[in-house]
Amino acid sequence: MPKRHYYCFVSGLADLIFDSSKNIPDLHEFREELKNNLHPKDYNLTSLLFLPGDNRNLLNFLEGKDDSRDNQGTYTREDFAEQLRIIKSILKEKNILPDYMVRIMEEWIRTENGIESGLARKMLTEGYISQALNSGNRFLEKWVRFDTDLNNILIFLNAKSLSMDAGKYLIGNDLFANDLLEIFKTGKDFIIPSEPDYVSDIFRIATENEFLEREMKTDIARWDYIDSINFFEYFTIDLILGYLIKYSIVLRWERLNPETGKIML
Repeated sequence: MPKRHYYCFVSGLADLIFDSSKNIPDLHEFREELKNNLHPKDYNLTSLLFLPGDNRNLLNFLEGKDDSRDNQGTYTREDFAEQLRIIKSILKEKNILPDYMVRIMEEWIRTENGIESGLARKMLTEGYISQALNSGNRFLEKWVRFDTDLNNILIFLNAKSLSMDAGKYLIGNDLFANDLLEIFKTGKDFIIPSEPDYVSDIFRIATENEFLEREMKTDIARWDYIDSINFFEYFTIDLILGYLIKYSIVLRWERLNPETGKIML
C-alpha cells in the first residue's frame, strides 16, 4: 500500500538540533498536532512509540505508586483502574488496553504478591516490542530491533560488571539476544559479535566511563540510525516517526543538565 504524504505538516515542523529544544512545542501540544494532521492509522503508529511510557505508568499503578507518572504515556490511571475492573467483572466486556498489558494485569492478579518488578518490566517491554514488530511499518520494525539490541548490550555489560544473571534481564528471544546470552555464559573474556553491523560501535560507546558522555554518544547513535533508515523518506509517516523519536531525545537533553547527570549517577 502506498504511503501517505504529509507535505504541509512536515514542511512546518521545527528543525531539531541534538542538544537544543528551542522553538519546539511541548509534548502535549505536539501530540495534538499529530492527532489533527495524521490519518488515524498513521496516528496509531505514532502512539506505539508512547507505549514504553505507558508500560512504566502501568507498573507504577500495579505497585501502588501514586505519585509517579511518565508524561510520555497515553493511558491514564483511570484507564488502568477501568481495565482492572473489566478484568474482575463477571460479565464479558471489551478491553481498553493493549492485549499484552491485559495479560500482565491478569497474571499480576493471579499472583498473590504480584509479579517481581524486574520480570514485569521485561514482560511489558517485550509486549511493546511485539506490537511494534507486528505493526506492518518498516521504520518501526527497524527502529525497535536497533533500540532493543542497543539496550541488550547495555544490559549485558551491566550484568557482567555487577555479576548478575543476564538471562533474567535480556529482552526478547531473537538471535542477537541469544548470542549475548551465550557469550555471557562463556565467562569474562568475549569476542564482540560482528552482526548486526552497528554492534561494535554500540559496544565501544557502552564502555565509555564518563556517564554524561556515554549517554550523549548513545543518543547520537540513535539519532544517526534514524537518519540512515530514513535517508530516502521525505514527507511520509516514517519520517514523522523518526522525527518523534528525535523530538523525545531533544526533550530529554533539555532536562539532562550536568547537575541532573550527577544526581542520576
